[in-house]
Amino acid sequence: MKNIAQYIKYFLCGIVFGTANVIPGVSGGTMLVIFGIFDKLTESISGIKKIIKNIPFLLTFGIGAGAGILVSAKVISSLFEMFGVQTNMFFIGLILGGVPLIYKIGTAEKKAKPLCALPFIIAMIAVIGLSVLDKLEIFSLGVENQVTGFDFVFSLKIMGCAALAAVTMIIPGISGSFIMMLLGVYETIIGAVKDLNLWVIIPFAIGAVIGIIVGAKLISMLINKNRLMVYSALMGLVVGSVYAILPDGFGFNLTTGYGFVCLIFGVIASVLIERIGSTDGADSTAKSDS
Repeated sequence: MKNIAQYIKYFLCGIVFGTANVIPGVSGGTMLVIFGIFDKLTESISGIKKIIKNIPFLLTFGIGAGAGILVSAKVISSLFEMFGVQTNMFFIGLILGGVPLIYKIGTAEKKAKPLCALPFIIAMIAVIGLSVLDKLEIFSLGVENQVTGFDFVFSLKIMGCAALAAVTMIIPGISGSFIMMLLGVYETIIGAVKDLNLWVIIPFAIGAVIGIIVGAKLISMLINKNRLMVYSALMGLVVGSVYAILPDGFGFNLTTGYGFVCLIFGVIASVLIERIGSTDGADSTAKSDS
């Protein structure tokens, strides 16, 4: 009976994790810490032998995550279609609301120092610069929204984007779906999940699995080596992303006015989500990924 209860918990945690990673600004890694399985998951994917040993746990958690992604993607896709600007502004609010948590995690062991400004500025300029190039159509980060058959180049691009996003999915305080928005593939993936488009879902899933397995060790190593510099860069990435994901139609108009209201609600929602596990939950987040 105890084992059954444990696996029910793993399944429910998977649902929460999957849902969190669909919503830009909400960190799936933070949710793992709050529910007490961050260490178990990262340990379970730290090597081939450990993956094989923990297959029952990983399958249960993975099915839950898939269910969470499937259900929430349908809802969010509909919101983008009906309220594009407002939905995007709400997500910006979620992202901004998560900045204090990222700072708290990054400075858990040492206080910030002037040198931290360097990776922060470089990351922020890189995000804004790539976004400007994308909007000027000099260089495109995005992918096609309508995919009806197999395309080798498209599949490689989706796999690469998925791998990059997956690396961030398990970092407490950082949103994997925010990275997908930054890379210009978020709406493509959400639409594909909603329509069950396997030409997009399969390469994305392969890339995500590769990213989680390979990236977990890399990110952990970098954070352990120099937490301040890594989180300073992540902060720059997050702040720069606000410009990068500004929606089409943004300006001095009534729609944007409603959007700012949604932005405020997004900030509030992000802060409330972070406090689910109480103040101790945030502290344990910092310890868990060190």
